[in-house]
This record gives sequence, structure tokens and C-alpha cells, in this order.
Amino acid sequence: MGIKGSSTAQIYFNDVKVPVENLLGKRGEGFRIALSILHMGRLKLGANVIGAAKKAINDSVKYANERKQFGVLISTFGALKHKMAEQVIRLFASESAVYRVSSDIDNLMKKMTVDCGDYGRASIEAISHYAVEAAILKVVGSEMLDFVADEAVQIHGGMGYSAEMDVERGYRDSRINRIFEGTNEINRLLVVDTAMKRAMKGEFDLFGEAEKLYSGLETITDNKINGESYFQEKSRYIKNFKNAILICIHGASKCFGKGLISEQEVLNNIAEMMMESYVSESLTLRVEKMSLTNGNVSLYKDMLDVNVFDTASIIRKSALEAIGSFSTPDSCTSLIKAIENLSRVECINVKEARRRIADKLIEDNTYKF
Repeated sequence: MGIKGSSTAQIYFNDVKVPVENLLGKRGEGFRIALSILHMGRLKLGANVIGAAKKAINDSVKYANERKQFGVLISTFGALKHKMAEQVIRLFASESAVYRVSSDIDNLMKKMTVDCGDYGRASIEAISHYAVEAAILKVVGSEMLDFVADEAVQIHGGMGYSAEMDVERGYRDSRINRIFEGTNEINRLLVVDTAMKRAMKGEFDLFGEAEKLYSGLETITDNKINGESYFQEKSRYIKNFKNAILICIHGASKCFGKGLISEQEVLNNIAEMMMESYVSESLTLRVEKMSLTNGNVSLYKDMLDVNVFDTASIIRKSALEAIGSFSTPDSCTSLIKAIENLSRVECINVKEARRRIADKLIEDNTYKF
């Protein structure tokens, strides 16, 4: 349907012998190395879609700045500004997560190379360590590009459905990203399953923190602090989102036990919360870092405001869906109240925030964020 430049074919290996000096790693490690290649592929996919999304956004704004309807440019319409601003926000947020994971892997790879003296093995271990983040990048990135490409076609109107336009090709090329490197469905399940398995191995305390929250549901508030700074506020929101995730993980584990693996709808709810929280946190860290060096970051704060506002809604919806699956009549009310508190954010003028972002894009007539 798309990616016509890719030559897809079947290859058969019959009676192939591999010389011992050509083995990757040690005998018996092939499956683990193959999985590491999948992790790497997911990381690269998360980065690869960034360029395609920027191309689609550039096509969108250039067309909107040329096409007139009712005698005026369609780029002046509020509905079109909403679309273009959302394209920018989702791209910039996804890119922030890519930068974050890439940096984390690079740092761990350097440390492991020093420790073991084997760059190849250090690479495999470092990438495998960030398997959860790799799955997040794959899902978030591919769905971001699908959104951006779809809106690009919509902004072009009837012309967007014509094969002579670049956005038509981008629309078809985008679709495969949600399928290869493991479908988004399996990657969503991997996000939760892998995190829980690592917690069970003692790599970090997930269940202990979750038990504390669950046993004190009645005391949970939004943890608002008087006089907190802009970024302290955003960090508090992210912390609250994470606590909502822990509550859902504990409640689901307590209710379903080992059968949780078969409750894919609930796992998807939790995965959605984990992915959106991770991206929002990545965006927060990036904008905060930019504020220390770039001075005026008002437009990027607009992006962060809209992103966190939307994430709060996703956290609330996903958490309530999960709670409906595992709560009892006795626990339901306190669980809902806790989630309402943990997903509460200040109301902002998202319309004006999006318009400011769109106006910058329209003025530049290209993506320059």
C-alpha cells in the first residue's frame, strides 16, 4: 500500500552453516540478540517518524497559506489552526521522548562499556534495559505520525486524496509503522508486562509504593503546594499521574492475579497512562532545560500546557475504565475520588495556546520548532 521504495520479499535459509567465528555473541544467545534488535528497531522507528511528520506539517502549512476559501486563506480559520497546532504539539512531544531515551541509552552504554570492556555486549544490554521505553517510542511515534499525516490530508481537502500530492503518499507510507517492529497492540502489552516483571525481579520498587497508595486512598489529594513555580507545578502533575498508574496496577494485580495477562483491555488502560505520562514528563524536562539556556520559551510552555492538560484527561479516562473492571462496591467510591484528585490540573485557555503555536508555524511557513 505504501513504502514503495522498500523491497519486501521472502528469504528461505536451507541447510545454512554459520562458522563459529561469525556468531553474534555466544551459542544460545541468538534469541536474546534477536529481541535486542527488535528493541533497537522500535527506538529507531520512534526517531524515523519525526522526519516524516515534519514533512507532513510543512506540506500542511504551505498549502494552508496558499489555499483560499470564501476569499480568505484557510490558514486564518480557527479550526485549521487547531489542527496545525496539534500536529506541532504531538510531534514536539514525541521528539522530546526520543531525545530522552537516546541520551539515557548512550549514557548507560558508555558506563557498561567501561565496566565490561565489550562495546557490543554493552550495546545489547543498554538497549535491552530500555525495552519499555523502546515500546513506548514505537507506539507513540507511529500514532503521532498517523495523526499528523491524516490531518495533513484533511487540511488539503479533496486535493489531499489525489495521488499527485505528497500528503497522499505520506498517508499511505505512515500506516505500516503501527504494524511492523511488533504491532502497537503487542507493544502496549509489553509496556506493562515488562515493567511489572522487572519490578518483580527487584529492579525497582513498584508494588511497595503501590501498596502504600492503595492503603491510603482516602487521604490522597492533588498535593498542591502554595507558591510552586511553573515547572514545579508540571512535575507535581506528572508525579500524580504516576501515582494513578500505581493505584491501577495494584488494584488490577490484586483482583486478577496471574490472570491479569489475559485482561488485555485493562493492560491497555494502564499502558496508555504510562505512555502519555512518560511523554509528558519528557516534554516537561525538555522545556525546562530549554528555559535555562534559551530565555523565551513561551511557545514551548504553550505546548507543554496543552499536552499536560490533554494527558490529564487521558489519565482520568483510562484509570476510571480500569477501575470499573477491578473495583468492588466498597472500594469504588474511594478509588474514583483518588483518581479525580490525581488527574486534576488547572484550567487553561488551550484555544489561545494552540493559536499562538499555529500563528508561529503560519508565519514561518515551515516547521521551525
